[in-house]
Amino acid sequence: MPNKSPVKRGRGRPEHKPTKASRRTVSIGAGGGMRHEDIALALGINRDTLVKHYALELSTGAAMRRLEVLQAQYRAALRKGSTSAAKAYLATEPELAAPPVQPGAPVAAAAPVAPEPATIAKTVGKKEQQAADAVTAGQGTEWESLLKPGTTPVQ
Repeated sequence: MPNKSPVKRGRGRPEHKPTKASRRTVSIGAGGGMRHEDIALALGINRDTLVKHYALELSTGAAMRRLEVLQAQYRAALRKGSTSAAKAYLATEPELAAPPVQPGAPVAAAAPVAPEPATIAKTVGKKEQQAADAVTAGQGTEWESLLKPGTTPVQ
């Protein structure tokens, strides 16, 4: 037998090496809302390895993928007139920030906030509200003279 000099390698598995395709897969999965454990399972690695090698894809990459989808929905809604794309685009409430203050611009006073009622004695249910509305339903109409409060309804 020929004497081969074996190349020694360390214990355990070789270290995971991310590829361009695996980075894209992680950002798509994270952007679609997959749990980190599920993404790691799909790649055949553990969660710690995923976080170690794909931290950027799990955060910024995921946000970029979501933005790409929103841009596609917007284009479909605006240019193609797709109602379902418009509904999907508007389904989530945007997180809006106040515009930045320009240096030297006067600062407007904040609108006063209405105080909340101290206590609410009882919340009115649907049927109770309908019964209360029925008592005053004829006020201001031609039926007002015929419907007198306190009379028993005919059954």
